[in-house]
Amino acid sequence: MENIIKVGLGIVIRDGNKILLGHRCDNYKDTGGIYEPGSWTIPGGKQEYNETMIEGAIREVKEETNLDISELSIFGATDDIQPNKHFVTIQLVANKFNGELKNLEPTKHSEWKWFDINDLPENLYSPAKKFIEEYLKRNR
Repeated sequence: MENIIKVGLGIVIRDGNKILLGHRCDNYKDTGGIYEPGSWTIPGGKQEYNETMIEGAIREVKEETNLDISELSIFGATDDIQPNKHFVTIQLVANKFNGELKNLEPTKHSEWKWFDINDLPENLYSPAKKFIEEYLKRNR
C-alpha cells in the first residue's frame, strides 16, 4: 500500500438519550478503510477530493441512512492507525436531523439502530469507540 494518510469522517447523531449506530456486515470486504466487520459504528466514511468536511459528512450520512443532517459542528480529530493504514478522522456532531431512517447500503451495514447512551453494544468499531467515549465524557 502507498504511504498516504487518508481523511475519514465520523458523525455522532444523537436523538435525546440515544445514538445512531450501524452494524457492519460480517462478510463485508475490506475497501481500504479500517477493517472491523461485525462491529457497530457511527455513520461516516472517507472524505472525497474537492469536498469540505461538512459536505462529506452530510453526503455520507445521506448515502448510508437516508437522514438529512444539519447544524453540524466539528468535535475533534484523531489518528486511527492500523497496519498499513493511517486515517486522520474528523469527528463531527449533527445537532439536527430529519427524514426516515433507512439502510441504503445493505452490503456494508446489516442494520441501523438507535442505542441508549447507557446501553451501547460492546463490539464498537474502534475509531467510533474512541469518539463516542470522549463525546459522552463531555456531553452526558
